[in-house]
Amino acid sequence: MRPLFVSLLLSAAAPVFAGGSATEFGSAFYTGLSMSVVQVRVANEAGKGYFGSGVVVAENEVITNCHVTRQAVRIEVAKGPLVFPVFGQKADMANDLCLLRTAAMPLRSVTLRDAATVKPGETSFYYGYSGGIEAFFAPGRVATLHPHDGSAVLETSSGFGLGGSGGGLFDAEGRLIGVTTFLASGHSGGYFAMPADLIHRLRTRPEADVAPLDGRALWEQPDDGQPWFLRVARLTARALWHEAAALGQAWTRAEPSNADAWHQTGVALVRDSRPDEALPLLLRAQEIAPDHPDVLFHLALAHARTGAADAAREMRDRLARSDAERVARLDEALGCSAYC
Repeated sequence: MRPLFVSLLLSAAAPVFAGGSATEFGSAFYTGLSMSVVQVRVANEAGKGYFGSGVVVAENEVITNCHVTRQAVRIEVAKGPLVFPVFGQKADMANDLCLLRTAAMPLRSVTLRDAATVKPGETSFYYGYSGGIEAFFAPGRVATLHPHDGSAVLETSSGFGLGGSGGGLFDAEGRLIGVTTFLASGHSGGYFAMPADLIHRLRTRPEADVAPLDGRALWEQPDDGQPWFLRVARLTARALWHEAAALGQAWTRAEPSNADAWHQTGVALVRDSRPDEALPLLLRAQEIAPDHPDVLFHLALAHARTGAADAAREMRDRLARSDAERVARLDEALGCSAYC
């Protein structure tokens, strides 16, 4: 979907991908996902066309983002040469999720997985229509989960771009864990997916005819109306580490039981060259989320930079058991002499 609003976060912005091939993960896995991912095509009152992605989540049901369909007076979903009209939609504008009711489709529906069962560091796969012509497949990992609205927004390294809004974020078994929705602008911005389990709640909403939608998504709200994690992400995406750390400190006071608050604030302090201040926050995050790969990564950095080589080595060893790729990044950042 072409971005309708450009503020601190962009919906489906510049296409920067970590591409993968079908053979790398097995043709059966790739084919299975392809049978459930569709292109969403919309037309507004002026006849202008837009596109996004969608995932078949039940018989004749497709989930996509509301920012894909918000201007639509006509919607259809397509799979190759097959095109199916949409007769109605259920909308959760705040969470940017719209459930479309289509004509009968000979397509496979996916299994939904609750965000509560997803762990940081898990393999993830994006599948959607980034680029708008052919479906695109991108592997990555779940970087972290941001608690939100009784579930958790997933941040991933599985990249998506223009046309990728409403696509699927899948786990290694092909279950839908998220709906790819927006990314943070800036050199260190992340990719975000709304949790698939919110679809259960969305199904209980009344259906409306296809027509333009009112309201804003969580990432489109004014700064002070956004969730804490997005307010911090806006700053970290621009490498404003000092400001992010200050805002994060307020977040930890507001949500002291939220590991994400301690984690993100600790990361900002490490990046702001204040590892001694970061350590207690990262240790608190580790107490709540003991095996979070990024917490272990930044604990190793903080320990090494405060001269605690043994503690850094312990964090590195724990990280090695779950994420060898991240260990390689850690070694590159510090050099083996820091803790070997």
